[in-house]
Amino acid sequence: MREHVTKRRWWRWMGATVAVALVLTAGILPISAARKAPERIQVGLTQEEKIFRMQAIHAELSATFPKGYDSAPVFVDITQEDRNAVDNPDTTGRVPLRIGVVKTIDKVVGKPAGGAFQEGAIEERAGQGFVWATTITSPGAQAIRLHVEGFSLPENTEFYLLGVNGQADGPYVGLGRNDNGDFWTRSIVGDTGTLVVRSTVDGSAIKGRTTFTITELGHIRGRLPLPDLQSHDDWPCSDNAACVVDAQCNGTSPAVNDAKAAVAKLEWTRGPFINTCTGGLISDTDTGTNVPLMLTANHCFSRDISNLETFFSYTTDSCNGGCPDSLVTGGTPPSADTVGMTVNATNNTSDYTLFTLSQPAPAGAVSLGWNTTPVANTNGFNLFRISNANFGPQVYSEHNVDTSSPECTGIPRGAWIYSKDQFGATMGGSSGSPVVNAAGEIVGQLTGCCGFNCAEECDSASNWTIDGAFASYFSEVQSILDPQGGCTSNAECDDGSFCTGSETCVSGSCQSNGDPCAAGETCNESTDTCDVSTCGVNKETCQINSDCCSNNCKRGTCKGN
Repeated sequence: MREHVTKRRWWRWMGATVAVALVLTAGILPISAARKAPERIQVGLTQEEKIFRMQAIHAELSATFPKGYDSAPVFVDITQEDRNAVDNPDTTGRVPLRIGVVKTIDKVVGKPAGGAFQEGAIEERAGQGFVWATTITSPGAQAIRLHVEGFSLPENTEFYLLGVNGQADGPYVGLGRNDNGDFWTRSIVGDTGTLVVRSTVDGSAIKGRTTFTITELGHIRGRLPLPDLQSHDDWPCSDNAACVVDAQCNGTSPAVNDAKAAVAKLEWTRGPFINTCTGGLISDTDTGTNVPLMLTANHCFSRDISNLETFFSYTTDSCNGGCPDSLVTGGTPPSADTVGMTVNATNNTSDYTLFTLSQPAPAGAVSLGWNTTPVANTNGFNLFRISNANFGPQVYSEHNVDTSSPECTGIPRGAWIYSKDQFGATMGGSSGSPVVNAAGEIVGQLTGCCGFNCAEECDSASNWTIDGAFASYFSEVQSILDPQGGCTSNAECDDGSFCTGSETCVSGSCQSNGDPCAAGETCNESTDTCDVSTCGVNKETCQINSDCCSNNCKRGTCKGN
């Protein structure tokens, strides 16, 4: 029987906060498990190769700009109402962190079917085709991206979006990225971009068959300008809370290093806003394929998004050092590693979305392993996390499972993991970040906070961190992650945890003998011991809830043991 707690706690998705009641419920001990080791990605471009290629394209195109291309930039302004909608969002419901707005462009920018190029300048080159270019700016933006519609280019004709400091997105050809004439460009850092159409084939027929219009601009909210002599923000980046820890200051164990190479900052447009969450690559057991699968939260998104951008290895340049260049105007900003994705499975129970990226992840990235051993009821179980908090670089945090916590309504233990922050913290934008065990294996992904003071990320005494439990929904994703099914050896089943007991492979399934501690003892994962409980049992005297094993002190007496 459930007992309802009369006090109320605050339940917060990493991006929204709502008030809910709490209930207490018993858990289930682990009985079986499956595991998968991590994989390092070998295909695709490295970050260095990507930057070199981008800068080469930028240098080549910059030398071809027609005269007067930037004499009358297209301005797309945002209003104070837009700024308020981002900085002070409506927090009802489950919403990810907002980082920008989408604005309709009133002018005709581009070349509609049957019309002439609008804005900018065009230069005909005898026997060598033509080049058209124009600039578009949204004052105060940290970054911008453009929505292109009616896109259709003939052969030997290319479309690009260029930014400052060597940024280059393209070429787009034919019917564009989605092969339907409708797509969003990648984001470029800064408030101004240059659109370029280049054709290497001479003749009016080619120009006449070149059509597209820029219908919307995505404006990612800017930050305060830096001093002239400063090229990077200093730590903490993105106005992070004081307890948030730079991921570059931690990193020798698999739980840290693999996650750093697996986690990406996610950005996408949806309706009038631009949003952000965190995701992590996850491996499957099919050795014959190299599918870029990724895990995040259902409350971030639950349907295909062709404009979703991923930013891997988005970190400071050293421990508490300079922030990534995409937060400032200097340096060489990183561009998105991939754009687009399709959803494989999703459910608001346990708050997960498993999806496939539309392009390979960068070479050197890691697809994390996973473990289906239930840990939600293993008190003190150590958890580790890398996330892109607050739309900024990677941060690091450690957590311990807390089985004595009350539960937020509709967020039952078992389907979710309740833990206490031990080191570091998460913030808006961390949603969806994988939480891993000491072996670096995924056991869940971040949902948010349940506590008395969720508005204060550093108040670990009053709040609990909540992750959707991978073990509880594995059956829904097993056909994707483990299509062959089952284990082949005891070693695959050993999760390295004392409190889950010993694990063996039995008929292709990992089996655990469960909690090794006797009745009345509490398993301590930190010390690998069975400790005698000091909390009060039924009818013993108490002063506060934590004095009781049931966490339920009423009128000076423990209830419900």
